Amino acid sequence: MIRSLLVLLLLLSLPRTVLAAEAQAPEAQAPEPSPAEPEQADDTLEGFRTPLDALTERMIGAASKSVRFDWRRSTLGFGLIGSELLERNNFGSTRFGLMARKPFGSFVGEVAITRAFTWGTDSTEKLALTPYRQHGRPSRFELDVNVGYPLAEGVVTVLPSFFPSTELVFSANAGFRYLVYPGSMGGMKFQQVATSLLAPRLSDHELGKLESSRPGGMQIDPARYGLLAGLSVDVYFGSGGFLSPRAMLAVPLLGPVTGTGLGFWWELSLGLGWAL
Repeated sequence: MIRSLLVLLLLLSLPRTVLAAEAQAPEAQAPEPSPAEPEQADDTLEGFRTPLDALTERMIGAASKSVRFDWRRSTLGFGLIGSELLERNNFGSTRFGLMARKPFGSFVGEVAITRAFTWGTDSTEKLALTPYRQHGRPSRFELDVNVGYPLAEGVVTVLPSFFPSTELVFSANAGFRYLVYPGSMGGMKFQQVATSLLAPRLSDHELGKLESSRPGGMQIDPARYGLLAGLSVDVYFGSGGFLSPRAMLAVPLLGPVTGTGLGFWWELSLGLGWAL
């Protein structure tokens, strides 16, 4: 009898224990909330971004094109040059020749070989009838070595409006000029020629040879070389073509050495060419 009552009590208490365990199980098995993870930067578009400088140097879509020519990256430039010499006399002088330029970092080196033509005018013909003379230089060849440094540059628009935008470079220039007079060394020995080529002044032999080719009223200037300084404006088109007006001033710093009698004088020149 007692054993039957114990079994009955066990059966009655069994559901409550199971229900209590099932009710507590979800709370025990509930996962703990994970800490918030830090947000990461979205760099999916990083590979499609392009600097503004790069955009100005290449095609942008199908409706735009490059307007800036980077002259610092050009390999070599060639062109023609013409000049008008405004020397301190009444003679007429002009120059025509070839030039080549190459950038070296922020500097531009330039070499030019030109033919200078000199002629007399009505004033010099009248001067030839008097005992007076003016310093001048007969027709000759000239070798120029110039160095330019940009002071300001940028992309500009031009007039008329149908011309494309261009790269404009405003530069300061310094140059060295060497003069060669054809026929002036005729009859000289090799040693005399080698010595004269390095001398800052023309020799008496050279001055005598040039007497027959000088315009009337001219006293031949004995300087063999000189220095120039000035300003230039280089206009570069997007295709590589360039236009270079320049104003140079002869600086007679070497006057005591070369014996020049021309002093300060101006030269206006214009260069046309193509940079590769």
